[in-house]
Amino acid sequence: MFEILDKAKNQGYSAEIFYVKRTEFSINEEKQIYSRFLNEEGYGLRVFKDGKVGFAYSTRLDENLLDNAIKSWKVSERDDANQIPTPNKVNYLNLYKKFDLSEVLKEKIRELEDLKEKKINIVTLNSTAWVSEVGIISTEGMNLSEKRSGISVSVSANYKDSTYVGPEIYETRSFRDPSTSIDEMKDTIIEKVQITSERTTLDFKPKSVILTPKAVYYLVFPLLSHAISLENYYRNRSPLKEGELINEKLRIVDNPLIENSVYSRSFDGEGQQSLNNEIINANVKKFLSNYYWSIKAKRENTASASRGYSSIPYIYPSNLEFYVKNEEEDLSEEGKVYVDEVQGVHTSNFDTGEFSVVGSVSWIIKDGKKISLKEIVVTSNLKDLLKGIQRTSKKRLMIGNVSTGELEIQGLSVV
Repeated sequence: MFEILDKAKNQGYSAEIFYVKRTEFSINEEKQIYSRFLNEEGYGLRVFKDGKVGFAYSTRLDENLLDNAIKSWKVSERDDANQIPTPNKVNYLNLYKKFDLSEVLKEKIRELEDLKEKKINIVTLNSTAWVSEVGIISTEGMNLSEKRSGISVSVSANYKDSTYVGPEIYETRSFRDPSTSIDEMKDTIIEKVQITSERTTLDFKPKSVILTPKAVYYLVFPLLSHAISLENYYRNRSPLKEGELINEKLRIVDNPLIENSVYSRSFDGEGQQSLNNEIINANVKKFLSNYYWSIKAKRENTASASRGYSSIPYIYPSNLEFYVKNEEEDLSEEGKVYVDEVQGVHTSNFDTGEFSVVGSVSWIIKDGKKISLKEIVVTSNLKDLLKGIQRTSKKRLMIGNVSTGELEIQGLSVV
């Protein structure tokens, strides 16, 4: 890698190599059990000169990598914001837990197999564990690397008898510490399968909608990720405006410093120290940026660059944390609709935040019992959804890279 950088520098370029070395094991159990091993290594090279940037990537380090990056540079357009990131001091997190990948996988699969004794129809069980080394070096003196480990488990199941098949329920959790319990996930899927053992139609207008943490991840996260990107704000493609009042009860933070989250990082995809960024605190406080867009839009760099070795840096949140001033032990109450799984988020208008999605798994409470609903349609837009958040449950879950409790929201259309 240093030889390539030296060659680039001798030809008058500033250069940067982002590299990933990853080992991954997975076990998947459906009708059959099979395992998979992945050993991946890749390098992404950016070259800078005269306000232009070129990029190439490869799974091998040879002369072609630099040659291809220079070819890319020759056809790129000049932009003064094309500058190579400067080195800075990084405070390292503890993102690597040493463990035997295959043994941890076997243990987690054994724990998941307990579900077979719970009278639910198991469709798939999966456990994956990995260790990655991620690093960045440059002609400007940057030389960073860290090891990151992670584990994910997932299960899909449904209710099934001789006359009825319920909707498929999918649950997944990810974490770094192999001692992390997955009992909560197992209990959750058992409860949801039981809820969907019978279904009814919605025959009243709900006074509010409650999004479970999973629904927040699959519905709110993709819309919000687009909206809080500085690039999209600069291009007038975000429904949010800097400084506007959203919700006096609401606070949203992008926090890449949660050590047990597999989405955390000591430095971002451009080698900048990871920062805890407050996105919304009643008002819109800031938009997430990377090095290029912070220069282009003349804003602070929030160190929110994400990338793989085969891509250039793009803006993406790490871990979004949702906080609401009104917290309750239990939001359960008749007259509300609970939404857990949604379909069709990709059809939303991300620039305006408008969405109309199918609630494929949802329920109501009647006579103290949770009863599953046949498919419903939830329609609104991101800004009204955020404005309508009234309360949250005290119990929080980390689903994907979203940390939240259940969110009670008023003003959504449900049919």
